[in-house]
Amino acid sequence: MKKICILSGMLFDALAIFFSLYLSAFIKFKWGIFPGVSPISSQIIIIGSLVSIIFWWVIFALTGAYRLHWDKSWADEIQMVFKPVVAGFVILSLFAFLITPQASIGRWIFFVYFTLLNLLVFSTRCSSRLLERRFAKKKLLKRNVLVIGLGKSAKELQDYLSVNPSLGYNVIGFINPPHPVTNPSVTVEPLGDVADISDLAAKHNISNLLVTIASNFHDDILSLLLPAVKSGLRVKLVPDLFDVVAGHVHNTQILGQPLMELIPDRLSFWEKLVKTVGDYVISLAVIILGLPFWILVSLVIVIDSKGGVFYRQSRTGEGGKVYKIFKFRSMVANAEKGTGAVWAGKNDARVTKIGKIIRKTRIDEVPQFLNVLTGEMAVVGPRPERPEIIEELRTIYPFYDKRLTVKPGITGWAQVNLEYDTNIEDVSKKLTHDFQYIENQSLFLDLEILARTVLVVLTGKGAH
Repeated sequence: MKKICILSGMLFDALAIFFSLYLSAFIKFKWGIFPGVSPISSQIIIIGSLVSIIFWWVIFALTGAYRLHWDKSWADEIQMVFKPVVAGFVILSLFAFLITPQASIGRWIFFVYFTLLNLLVFSTRCSSRLLERRFAKKKLLKRNVLVIGLGKSAKELQDYLSVNPSLGYNVIGFINPPHPVTNPSVTVEPLGDVADISDLAAKHNISNLLVTIASNFHDDILSLLLPAVKSGLRVKLVPDLFDVVAGHVHNTQILGQPLMELIPDRLSFWEKLVKTVGDYVISLAVIILGLPFWILVSLVIVIDSKGGVFYRQSRTGEGGKVYKIFKFRSMVANAEKGTGAVWAGKNDARVTKIGKIIRKTRIDEVPQFLNVLTGEMAVVGPRPERPEIIEELRTIYPFYDKRLTVKPGITGWAQVNLEYDTNIEDVSKKLTHDFQYIENQSLFLDLEILARTVLVVLTGKGAH
């Protein structure tokens, strides 16, 4: 049913797009109110209107329009129409100028087309929203959710959702909060604990966690991060009075009930697409174009000390998933044979002569572009850490798991601003920068980090 709703929305948009251009062209070329305009056949107008559907479908899809409108307000819908239309008109204007610089679209017809497209597409989006709510009310369209908590807030939330079926929230059951509830208001038996979330999500096809734990129970809320990321769940918190007064509430709503998004999408659909495509393009370019130099580096590593060219090491990635990274070997072979996982010091005797150079210029990180191609890493993101060290860090920094809600990166905001970690104290500085990156993700920030990375590679600054 979800696919039917999305396809219906695309069909409604197609009708709006077609008639927007058809009516605009009809006004310009058929009404005769614009002097000096040569008439064109209706067949050409129809063909042009049909072709425009493909263009606007692509524009709207890249901005994430073709998904269910569960949590969008009417104001959000206006933005989701207006912004892509403005971007599309800029592209059309540039395209027309490149083809024929002397061409003039016509100010009045431009205004008419722009206005009609906004009005008609917004009207179709309203129709899509009403259709979704109608299906949800009949329980043909729903999203399965788990409610975290057993107290009064959990009971009130359940009652609210039960009398508002058009929201499409289907409460599968309740989860025991990490902090025990002495007098639970929920009478049904809980389905399990926080540790069971991943299994329950897979079993019941859960899409959302609705959290009714008071926000001052920080450790309890943070314990939900990894299970949610592992299962691809959206986590929404019912805010208490402090959150509302402090302005922590995001615009996600349940019929006017504001919710806080624990792991909100910082990047839009098209920004994620650009970032993903960019990761693959950059990785292939670095590996292929630099291949002669990487071969030379490999030969020097082998000549400098005994051992292989590469080494693989376990690291923890997005959602706590453990994977193996590739790196050029910069230490003696079996450097941790007798010590296990330990921090590398500034003047670590295990680092080889060539290792000092490739570590300073970050050349040792280059093979990790293979991890980007396998989808385990991104070009830009927090530095991946070893599982053993993460277990130690969790005991010191209870909020550390937030760092695991995004893909780790070859380079990042912390990497270009600070030196390598040599002890636990260094980690706190890195965490501050990592959280700054996570909370302020954007394509422009990624570009700045990439530019700074080039300086690090060329000068060695910040990478000792």
